[in-house]
Order: sequence, then C-alpha cells, then structure tokens
Amino acid sequence: MAEEVEDTGQCKIDNGEAWERYVKRFRSNTEAAEQFIADEKLVANEDQMRGMKKKRVNRMGLLRSKWAKLSRARKSEQTKETFQNFKLEIFFDRDQSDLPENEQSNVEEEEADSEELETSEPGNKRVRLVSPLNELSPRQTQRRTDDLFSALREEAMKQHITTTQLLGYLLHRENYVHDRPVADIGMKLFQQEPVAKELSLDEALYMISAYKLGRSGYTNLRFDMKKRVEFPAYYRVKQHKDLITPQIDSLSEVTGVSFSLVASVQIHFKRLITLLGIALQPGSYTMVAKEGLDGSGRHAIYNQLGNVETHNMIIWMWVPLSVSQSQGECNEVWVEGAPCSPDAARPIMITMGKENSELLAKIVPPVDVEIGELQQNGVTVEDNGKMYTLKVEFHRSMNDGKMQKLLLGRGGGFCVLCPFSADEAVSPDQIKDGFEIGNVDIETLNALYENLADDDKGVKKHQGDYKDRMGLTQNPISAYNVATFPILHALLRGLDYCLKVAYKLNAGFTSWKEDQKQKTKKKEAKKRIIAMIKAKTGIAVDMPDAVGAGGTSTTGNTARALLFDPEKRQVLIECIPQKVRRDQECDRAVYDEFITNLSIILRVVSSKRRINTEHLDHLCKETALKLVSHWPGFKFTPSVHQVLAHSAALISANDSKGLGTLSEEPLEHNNKNLRIYREHLARKTTQHANLSDVITRLWNKSDPIVRSFQHAVKCSFCGEERNVQSCTQKHARSSCFSLEEHLLACMFADDQDQETGT
Repeated sequence: MAEEVEDTGQCKIDNGEAWERYVKRFRSNTEAAEQFIADEKLVANEDQMRGMKKKRVNRMGLLRSKWAKLSRARKSEQTKETFQNFKLEIFFDRDQSDLPENEQSNVEEEEADSEELETSEPGNKRVRLVSPLNELSPRQTQRRTDDLFSALREEAMKQHITTTQLLGYLLHRENYVHDRPVADIGMKLFQQEPVAKELSLDEALYMISAYKLGRSGYTNLRFDMKKRVEFPAYYRVKQHKDLITPQIDSLSEVTGVSFSLVASVQIHFKRLITLLGIALQPGSYTMVAKEGLDGSGRHAIYNQLGNVETHNMIIWMWVPLSVSQSQGECNEVWVEGAPCSPDAARPIMITMGKENSELLAKIVPPVDVEIGELQQNGVTVEDNGKMYTLKVEFHRSMNDGKMQKLLLGRGGGFCVLCPFSADEAVSPDQIKDGFEIGNVDIETLNALYENLADDDKGVKKHQGDYKDRMGLTQNPISAYNVATFPILHALLRGLDYCLKVAYKLNAGFTSWKEDQKQKTKKKEAKKRIIAMIKAKTGIAVDMPDAVGAGGTSTTGNTARALLFDPEKRQVLIECIPQKVRRDQECDRAVYDEFITNLSIILRVVSSKRRINTEHLDHLCKETALKLVSHWPGFKFTPSVHQVLAHSAALISANDSKGLGTLSEEPLEHNNKNLRIYREHLARKTTQHANLSDVITRLWNKSDPIVRSFQHAVKCSFCGEERNVQSCTQKHARSSCFSLEEHLLACMFADDQDQETGT
C-alpha cells in the first residue's frame, strides 16, 4: 500500500478539476492525494491565517515545479487560462524542529527564495514576490534555473547544436543593437570560435611602455595575438595617451620641452582617484613628493632640424610619495610602494645642455614659482563633478653633490648642509661636539652674496676666508633649501673612499696629499687591489666604463655587493697590511672596524624603517674618531663627512625614519631610459619632436594605473612583495647571527618595539 501522507498542514485549493488532473499525473498515491485535497475544512479564515506561522512543504514545492513544466507544454490558450487560474497555497503550522534535518534546510531555502505578501484589496489571492536571482545562494540559483536549463538543452538537441551555441546565439541576438562587443562574443560562441580577451587601453599602454614597443612593433604584436588576446588599435591607445598626458611646452631661452608642474600634479591626482575609487572622497588632501634635476651625458647627435651640438642633457623629475587627508588626523590614503623605482618618477622637463649655472639660472626659477604655488595655495582638482583640494610638499632631495652646489651657489663649499671646512671635519673635538646643520639656508646665502658680490662677476675668493664666505662663489639659483645629502651617491662615494684608503695603506703611506712618488706607488697598489677583487669576487670596481664614453664601473649594485656582503668585503680587508701603529692597533683591524661600521651606517641611512637615532649618532662619532685617531693624516671626503656627521640629525627630522625614501636613485636610473628612448623610440625629424616623444614615454611609463598592471615581485620566504635579499624574517631566523648583524639590528627601533611588545 502506498505511503500515507500525514495531515500536517492547511491547504486552500482553487479549481478542483485542475488539481485533480494534476494529482493523477504526478502522484502515485491517489488515496493520500484525495485525503489531502478533502482536508479543505481545516482552512481557517484570513484573519486566523495572518497570525499563523506559515511554511511551505518541500514536497509541494516539487509538485509545483512539475506543474509549471506541464503548464508550459500546453498549446491551447483556453487550457493556459484554466491553468493560470489555479493557485495553491500551503501553510505549514508545525515546529521546524520536528522535520528531518534535510527538510529543515530545504524549508529555510524556500523561505529565502520568496516571500508571501497579502494584497490590500479584499477577496484577492495572495501574491508571491520572487527574490532576484543574483541575491540567492548558489544552491537556490541552481534549483530555480533547472527548468530553464533543461528546456535549453532539449531545444539545442532538436536544433542539432550544443547548449553553448544556443546561448551564444541568444546573447548575440539580445545585444546586437545595444552592446555590439557582447554580441560579437555571443556570435563567436555560436560559431564555436575561441573568445579572445580584449585588453583595456591602460593595459595596452602598459604593454607599450614595459616592453618598449613602437607603433609598428605594437601593431605586429596585435595581429599575431589576435586569436588569443584582442589588442585595441594603436590610434585608440594614442587618443587615450593624449588624454592623460599634460600639454607639452617648448622652453623659450633654451632648447628643450617641459610640462606644467601644476597640470602634472592635477592629472596624476585624477589618475589616483580613478585607481583608488571610493577610497578618495571629496575633501582636502596633502601630497608629499620629492623632486630634483640631474645631468645626463653620452647622448648621440642626430642630423635633425633645430639640433644642438651637445652630448649632454638635463632632466627634471618628481616622485609622489604619499597622499593624506588634511583635515583631522593625518591619515595616509595612498603611499608609493616603490619610491626608488625609476617607474615612479614623473618628468617635467628635458633640456639640451651641460649642467652649469648659466643654464640652471634659465630653467629653475619658473619651476620654483609653481612649487611655491602648490605648497602655499594648492590646486583644485575636479573629477566627475566632485571637487578636491590638494597641496603638495616638495623635498628637493634628488640632486647629486654637484647639482646641489650649483643650485646653492656654493661651488667652493665642503659640505652643503653645514658651514664647517674640511679641516674642521677631522678635528676630534669638533667630532665629539657634533656638526650642527644650519647657517647655509637660502636666505642666509642670498644676504651673504649681496655683501660679498663684486658687481656681476661673482664672489672673489681669498685665502683663509672660508669661515666668512662658507664656500659661496655665485648667486644662489634655487629658491628652496636642500633637503638631504644624496643617498645613492653617498653609497658610491663611500666605497670610493674605502678603496682610496686601501690604495694608500697598501702603498705604504698615510698622508692625504701625495707627491709624484706616492702617486706612482698608489697607482701600482690600485692595480693589485682591483685585480685581487676581480679574481676573488668577479666584480670589476673602479675601472673605466666598458662603453668608453666616461664614467667608472662602480655602480650602486657594485657598492652594495662589496660593502654589504661580509665575504666579499673581507677580500678588500685582506689587501691591508698588518702594520701596528703608535696606538698599538693593527692597520687591518682598524680598517676592518671602519669599513664594517660604515657599511652598517649606510644600510641604516638608506633604509625606510624607524631608526634609533641615539645609537646611530654614537656609532657615527665612534667610527669617525677611530679613523682620525689611528691615521691623523687622513681626511674625510664631503660625502663621508655628511654620512658620519649629519645622518642622525636628518633621520630625526624625518620622523626617525631612514632616508631611503628620499633617494635620488629614480632620477639616476632614468638616464639609461633617456638614451634608449631617444635612439630607438622617438622621432628624429626635429629636436623638438625627438624630446617630445621621450618625455611622453617617460610620463606614460610612470602613470599609476599603467604601473598597477606590473607583476609584483614576492619573497619566496615570507610571501610579501619584496625581494628575498631584503627579507627581514629570513635574516631573523638565520642560525648564524654575527656581531655585525646584531649591531645592525640595534639600529632599528621597530625591532626593539616588537621585542618589548609596544
């Protein structure tokens, strides 16, 4: 006998004949169905029904699904009318805990699937409002679309095509008029062709910038990859590129091109708004940026209109570092993740000519005026009807030592940060007292020039007048002070100083000034040391550049390898003879201590972490005193003096954080890109066209949205976005923790905070 159906609910039925036919077709237990239908007396009035707990039986939901299939299969309009009048409402008044576990979940999903609401008109049936499909769970979505999918599959089988083809044709037909790209995808699905992904305009611009493609190279790549990836046409990319690039202006007094700094900041901030989306709400913001100039040499001279017969150029760039809200607490909404990357540098000027005071006097003042306007008044940026106010704080830190002296007019100065001379820099008493930064600001230098200038011929130099003149030789060009010493050049000049000391000690003399005989010995010692380093480490250091157009083989990576790697640094230490001086200390031991301490100081200064400035200041003074006490005849170069005398003070002024963020490395690295773009990726019809193409490429390469498509380098040890060489976790877990590493760890305040739990 068929299974009996328990009387657990209330049922209200319209059109009994239709229901009877429905039950006969889909239920095997006719007796139970008739008993269930005859239970109409259990239906209470509508007032009672409102107060009852209503739940639908999952089995009735299954019957309704089958009933819907039957109703769609009817051809007659009269039959359809009869079936549309049929309504079934089931109200389940039993506690859900009495149901089996699988039925409880089904009841919950059925309740979430739809809601029953009573209409305001009396006598009307209840109306069921169905929730949108995209708001349902995956299981509910699958159940609701089962019937549609079955119908599509049956229809596809009748037409002798696949379900995907049928869906593709429907997609093509639905969107042909309003959305042609979607319609084309549907047609490809219908024709069983592979659907190629279409790159956005910014993605295409990234491909052009990252892989240094010209128009022909990009077009060839586009056709070669057409079956797999759809590249936008080059003219569309060019139109988009023109929209996000400032207007190019020609320099009036010199040959060159430039962007307006105000327009550059506005466009960059708009692109940040697009990149960050809702993270940047309308309001007042403050941007921190660094800027600077640098000379670039070894450039080719082309046969072109308006050409300048010079191999030298000057490039001016700025790097946005962070954006924070101006009102309330300064919350950073955006921070540049790679402030030392060449891709982060935004160009504002390229001019032909060698870096000298005459050329700088023509190009620097107009830009300084824009910098002052951005720092004091700011700029208003409008994006999609939303207004933003932005002020920019510039740090003039991306200049090497030569450029700093030209901008400040201190061509004869020893240090651009303090008024002390080279002799005072090696005085033990002065080293203990410290070298205070000051008395060399722009206002002081301008007043000093007015007092010392001899008409327009500049400042005359006299023997012994350094204390009064402070190395001033000409009128200062810059309107702003120098923010810090050049970080990258401090590393390079630090290695040069260590090599120079090694040459002298290996040659057997300790005086800083050299006669002709000592120069010959030093030259022979230099050859021996360079050959030994090359043989044991494979590094070519302090040798003429292989290009043959000037410069040496000492690069930033070379300096880091020799100074920061203890094994390679030991090769240089072994070149020092073991000679004992008056202080009963060996030359090799003192040199080992000096170069190791200098290596630690340079790593701390070039970092971006929080620094314990008291420990750093003590180490710098101890290192300087060690050298001048053991070798009284030696002197410091300006770069080494700046590192040992001013690092702690500059880091304290930088919120006790390392100066690596202010490095000039992005500007220096772009000198190579400048040569490549001029030679291979720029027009050579005129000088203006050539420089315009170069500055446009540099601008597009540094766009924040374009850069966002670049893959991130992740550490294989900790998984964070950084190189494995700079992974602090890997070094912390190292079993071999040397005295040098312990001393380096003591310099960082964030490590100490983690140990104390603060």
